[in-house]
Amino acid sequence: MFHVKHRATESDIVANALQSAAARGLQPGPQAAERLLRAAEWLAELAGASGISGYDTAAEALERGLMPALAYFAFAEAPKCGRVAELGGGGGARGAGIAILEGNVEVALVDRSKRALTACELLAARLKLPNLSVVEMDLDGGGEAVYDAVVFRALAPGSEALALARGVVRVGGFVAAYHREGDPAFDEAGEGGARIGLRRLRAVGTGVAGLSVTGFEVMPRNSSG
Repeated sequence: MFHVKHRATESDIVANALQSAAARGLQPGPQAAERLLRAAEWLAELAGASGISGYDTAAEALERGLMPALAYFAFAEAPKCGRVAELGGGGGARGAGIAILEGNVEVALVDRSKRALTACELLAARLKLPNLSVVEMDLDGGGEAVYDAVVFRALAPGSEALALARGVVRVGGFVAAYHREGDPAFDEAGEGGARIGLRRLRAVGTGVAGLSVTGFEVMPRNSSG
């Protein structure tokens, strides 16, 4: 797993990230390093402009925002191609990180907040990635199961967030929930997840203190798991 050294430079962080990505068989594009830095600079700028991202510096945006995208690829079940959505992504850091690190994944930054959508659109415009798009969607009204995988940072209660994510992922797909380490809503989601069609796989670290990601396989609803 990728770990950031104390006071590592932005170039060091990017170099280590790309090395970790290559070790996992990922296929970052030829401009991956430049795009990671460009995204980090925008996320840091965004924090001062709107407060959406919360990253004071580009190095912090790399460490805490973009690099946790590597944890998605720690799961063999996580698709390395197909359609992936980051739900309620705010500034879109994790989704952008996935799109940069694996060019075969089509990533959609999904939100219903106009302010967040604008931030994501500006990020996508700066990166000019053919596999990164922005989609407006209100999940409270339900959704179609059109994605192969979903990632999200758990801000809503765990059971609610998992149900919303489950609604837009096809059977056989994958859900990655980024959450506070030790959060029982995700560490003990076996029975509750089975009722909505999610089978808990395991939790892994992200390289950010206190932040874990738990993976789920999407099953038919009402499956016993």
